[in-house]
Amino acid sequence: MEAGCSTSSAWTAADGLVSQVLAPQASRRLPFTHVRAWAVMDSVRMPKDELSVVLSATADGTYSLEQDITEAMQFVDRGQAIGRAMLAGGLLGQSQGTTKEERLQASLAALHDERNRQIGTFPVLFFVGHGEVDVRFDSPLHEDDDEVVTFDAFDKGSVRQQFEHGHRAMQLALALESGDRMRFREVGGGTYCTMPSGKPFHSISFHMGAEGSVSRSFMPGSVPSIARRFAMLNSQSELASTVRLFADMAAFGREPFRAFVSGWTALEILVKKSFKEYESEFYEGLAFPHQPELAQQFLERARASLGKSLNVRDQFLAMSAVLLPQQSTADAQADLDAFLAIKKQRDNIAHGGEFDESRLPLAELNRLLMKYLAAHADRTRLKPLSSGLNLSP
Repeated sequence: MEAGCSTSSAWTAADGLVSQVLAPQASRRLPFTHVRAWAVMDSVRMPKDELSVVLSATADGTYSLEQDITEAMQFVDRGQAIGRAMLAGGLLGQSQGTTKEERLQASLAALHDERNRQIGTFPVLFFVGHGEVDVRFDSPLHEDDDEVVTFDAFDKGSVRQQFEHGHRAMQLALALESGDRMRFREVGGGTYCTMPSGKPFHSISFHMGAEGSVSRSFMPGSVPSIARRFAMLNSQSELASTVRLFADMAAFGREPFRAFVSGWTALEILVKKSFKEYESEFYEGLAFPHQPELAQQFLERARASLGKSLNVRDQFLAMSAVLLPQQSTADAQADLDAFLAIKKQRDNIAHGGEFDESRLPLAELNRLLMKYLAAHADRTRLKPLSSGLNLSP
């Protein structure tokens, strides 16, 4: 319930859900809290006896892996429960003989049951961010001892959007640590403000309108690597498309064809951008150390002759040579063979050929994308992370 049609008549003092209606006021800026939560559907299990592992803590927000998010979601859940109670009582018929709190607790219980079914036994990637937002006070305000409630008072979409790239970067950083295909199922989220009095301020809006997995234990020692890669992925604008496409590929429930197209496009962008970045280093590695001047002349002529004629296969080879110089010839050849097989499948689809969606090489595509994204991330030199980063397991 974050946007759409709304009505203040759905919840009145007669419903027993509010104690007073405040007159409209001028707009003001209020601090907000924004939370998002995703069940990590593959590759990760929480460490034994660990209920929470902080992955990154910066001025923009905190990411963590959580076993239970009920307490952390309490204010967002309450705002959503108020909306559900309004729909159930104010719009669909009043529940007789019940108090406000009884109706809200019933709504909360239903919300928690629904979310717990979605999460199952998986850990949850949890984000909490803070900031300020312009809040309109032109709608009636309903206030009691617990909270303030109004309708469509601020732009939740813009709040949500400002954190989107960071979410994708963290999902990718977490997936890189595993190397296996990882999918994320959103299981909760929302935004509320805080009044100067300390009361939560809920802006109510309304929207009308089986995959298997295998997990492995999450290693607390992985936190520094995840935080470092997240910082790089979140800050490098040239990788924004790859990060976004990975997030699309990793969305739980995504149909195989769309996941394949997103994954291939992400890999192709990575290859082309990596080649552009590492091209000089690749050619320098071909120089003859005993005759550097002649080697330089030869390589300059070779680069000028090739120009932009290098195809994506050649660019992949160059990227592999620079990013993973220590891997064996057999491993490099296996990666090239896999890359060409995936490209052949992609070309077949692009030219209208028939294909079996259930047999698309998603696992192999994910393996290559994770392997070379991790190598690129680990190769990138970073400035020291902010002192607010908590790398303790």
